[in-house]
Amino acid sequence: MRFLLSCIFILSFLGVYGQEAQVQGRVVDNQNNPIPYVSVVLKTTTKGTQTDGNGNYTLTNIEAGSYTLQFSTIGFTTINRSIVVTENEVVEINIVLEPTVEGLDEVVITSNRVRETLDEVPSSVSVVTAAQIENLSQTSTNIADVLLEVPGIALSTNQTSSTGQTLRGRNMLILVDGIPQSTPLRSGGRDVNTIDPSTLERIEVIKGATAIYGNGSDGGIVNYITKGTHSLKKFESTTKVGSDGALKGIDKTVGANITQTFAGKFDKLGYVASGTFRQTGVFKDANGEVISPYYGIGETNQYSLFGKLNYSFTDRQKVELMYNYFSSNQNSDYIAEVGEYGVRPTIGVIGEDLGVDQGNRYNHNAQLTYDYIDIFAATDFKLNLYVQDFKTVYGFTDSFYNPDLGFEGGQSTIISSKKGARFNFNSHYKFGAVSGNILYGIDILNDKTAQELVDGRGWVPEMSMTNFAPYAQLKTMYKDLVLKGGIRFENIGIEIPNYTTLVRFNQGATTPSGGGVAVSGGDLDYNATTFNVGLRYNKWSVFKPFVSFSQSFSIADLGRTLRSATENTVSQINSEAVIANNYEAGFSSRFSNTHVSGSYFISTSKFGATYRELDSGVFEIARQPERVYGFEMAVDTKLFKHFNLGGSVSFVEGKVDAKNDGNYDTYMNSDRIAPLKTVTYLAYNWADKFNARIAYIYSGKRDHFEPNASNDYTYGQGPVSSFSLVNFTTSYQMSPSTKIGLGIENLLNEDYYNLLSQWAARNSDYIKSNGARFNLSLTVNL
Repeated sequence: MRFLLSCIFILSFLGVYGQEAQVQGRVVDNQNNPIPYVSVVLKTTTKGTQTDGNGNYTLTNIEAGSYTLQFSTIGFTTINRSIVVTENEVVEINIVLEPTVEGLDEVVITSNRVRETLDEVPSSVSVVTAAQIENLSQTSTNIADVLLEVPGIALSTNQTSSTGQTLRGRNMLILVDGIPQSTPLRSGGRDVNTIDPSTLERIEVIKGATAIYGNGSDGGIVNYITKGTHSLKKFESTTKVGSDGALKGIDKTVGANITQTFAGKFDKLGYVASGTFRQTGVFKDANGEVISPYYGIGETNQYSLFGKLNYSFTDRQKVELMYNYFSSNQNSDYIAEVGEYGVRPTIGVIGEDLGVDQGNRYNHNAQLTYDYIDIFAATDFKLNLYVQDFKTVYGFTDSFYNPDLGFEGGQSTIISSKKGARFNFNSHYKFGAVSGNILYGIDILNDKTAQELVDGRGWVPEMSMTNFAPYAQLKTMYKDLVLKGGIRFENIGIEIPNYTTLVRFNQGATTPSGGGVAVSGGDLDYNATTFNVGLRYNKWSVFKPFVSFSQSFSIADLGRTLRSATENTVSQINSEAVIANNYEAGFSSRFSNTHVSGSYFISTSKFGATYRELDSGVFEIARQPERVYGFEMAVDTKLFKHFNLGGSVSFVEGKVDAKNDGNYDTYMNSDRIAPLKTVTYLAYNWADKFNARIAYIYSGKRDHFEPNASNDYTYGQGPVSSFSLVNFTTSYQMSPSTKIGLGIENLLNEDYYNLLSQWAARNSDYIKSNGARFNLSLTVNL
């Protein structure tokens, strides 16, 4: 670390004499109201920024010359302004943006490691903006529900677990500012709910297999982008207080929350800091019945702390430090009264849980980022150093019964620690009408993950993975044609110690039903080369097509394989990695005030990652070839002056080659493949003072499987019935500094079971979803 800091200091000294120009200004709407989070990009360069809460922006380190300055954000027209700057000049450019239906092709993303508009990306990307996060979190403060309307992502479970919330039928890699949150070595389904929505500036979803961030992104990545240091004032304060609860049987359901944010800038130092405390009440279904607390998100205490410092050494160099802490733990007065699958739901009744509080004990993320623009020969350099520490506790279950040791049951935990570094270079080139960049570097990651019981018994030994991955990505632009291609070399080594599998007893039995296998540890090595290539054509606004091929690399939940090992050496365990191939063709179109986008995809893999339940109740990973396919479409249009109408449809299906004979004739389980999802919304906006939005979400039917001789369904194969729900949000700007908001989840009080409750086909998981709930908030800016 000392060496790296010394390098940063020396590089800072070398760049101290830069004498480039500066562009600054303010962006407002046609009623002179400031527009925050407008993307301001100097085209054909990597320079860009966003406006702060007052619409102000500043771009520094601009060499003398002629440029095109682009201003874009959702809901407003995109403006390109030609500018000419001279050395040491400060140019002021003020912009007025007109409201419109803004196409996502103008949105700037950073999850591809460089700033790009979607017109430069030949693949499907969804961006949830700050305004959309604020709106969606008005109906639910659970971050998994904020992803509700993203095409391709399955509906959330209304639990701490995100099991079944896949992206295009495959696992997605969850990131916070590029820091991996997922635990692919022992997938525990707790990675989605690892951050508070109040911390976020936007969410970027890159769909389809991708290896850009390494292990675990077969379906794509979801990158939570935290708030930036955009304020130009010395001090700003935002306070938000709120309360939520059930509209049917409100008793004991009312919760409260408060978020305090500070931001500002002193000369070259920018900062933003926030803290959130949320306390939820009891969750109830549409009939006013208490929902089972097992893996529930009711009666939880949730804490979030976030801070970011950004210091500019020179116009060309800056360093940024980010830290985020998140914790959510349940303290319930209820226990589960188990129902009967398909007959009556599992509910919550007053009682004392035998275990400790369940939930995410802690999730620490810290990152140091160093940027040096034009470090040499039109090349920019970025260094990321990061750490992540995570621990989650699951609910008490008698499946860990062991009379020999005196345990009536137990609770499992997953503990994961990551340390990583990314060295990233971005070299620009231009030859006549051809321009582009070459992105290249090295990723280094160490991931230590283990699963053990709260009482100290080991279940999955601590696996230590080291990943060393060089990569390169080429982007070439010629007129309206964009060509991208890349390669990544995965070099992964995993160390596994000697261990003994956990001894298991059936409840009441005096002899073990399994476990106790002494396994000799060892090293597992994985080496793979993954590719991607894509082509996009942007000549016609009414039709911008793209095609792409991309690959991902993942190790299919090695921990689950190890904990149920029946062989006595690691080398005999079938743990071969999964390489997924994603083929996609899509388009985006603009017709006046209407924007349409769509894509069709096919994803294949030689080795599968689908769980199957054995007669013993133990799960194993089916190593069968897989094929997943589907389509997505989205449309947004401006109906009238103040009304917008939009929606999306997502369809995915998957099959496996069960006999390994080339015939994909067996449907994949519904824990991987979600049913048809459609979203329709109508939004009203009056002078940015009063907003109202109503959304209709429909989840279709999926019923491909037959019960066994006992008329029971295997896990993941339960029939899924269709359901629909309506969410409503509204807000009113009472004054320039004060806003009130109201959100109602499940406005029509639909009585339904969520997806997991249906396809899991288990009595304990047969739990109804929330009935109608309100969320009232007050926000004050100073």
